[in-house]
Amino acid sequence: MFCKKCGADVGDGAFCPNCGEAVGNTKPVYTGKTVNKIAYGVIAILLGDLGIHRFYAGKWISGIVYLLFFWTCIPGILGLIEGILALIKEDDGNGNIPVDENSFFV
Repeated sequence: MFCKKCGADVGDGAFCPNCGEAVGNTKPVYTGKTVNKIAYGVIAILLGDLGIHRFYAGKWISGIVYLLFFWTCIPGILGLIEGILALIKEDDGNGNIPVDENSFFV
């Protein structure tokens, strides 16, 4: 097996000895806060206009903003988009997806 990044011979290893790039069928490892992918997606699609999915992810400020502006239907549209994005996002093998504190979407 060869590294896709530098072309070095990797052998049976999971990482390239030359550049350290992960090779083979390695799953991503998340070290921060995670939420269940299915639960977050379903909550976002069904209750996105109230911001319940934001509270579930620990993003309290945006959850309150969604709750305050639910009457405009904009949080409902954003919740639908967030739910779909969460459901198509790759999980960590246990059905969890990371919560990125610096990003609006999970």
